[in-house]
Amino acid sequence: KPAAGTPEWTTWRKLNHKEVEKRRREAINTGINQLKELLPTKDENKSQIIKTAVEYIKKLKENENSNIEKWTLEKLITDQAVNELANSNEKLKLELEKVYREVEHWKK
Repeated sequence: KPAAGTPEWTTWRKLNHKEVEKRRREAINTGINQLKELLPTKDENKSQIIKTAVEYIKKLKENENSNIEKWTLEKLITDQAVNELANSNEKLKLELEKVYREVEHWKK
């Protein structure tokens, strides 16, 4: 690293900044390309890729919320049906026990 304030230092600093900026742009481009691969459309324009990604994520979130509501309702209905069947099963067990007792009583 050249001494601060020298022309070499200024050149070194500019080159260093260019390299840092180049790596930053490469990271952004890599991220955009990765986004492009995840999207249903294969846009090439970076701004369109980002817009499409935002729309796609919003749609996925809407679908997720809709599915959560649907599954919650289905679970409530299923739980209610299970409870009704369990109650019915319990009543039938009691009825069966009563019939067994009557049969045993008539056997005597």
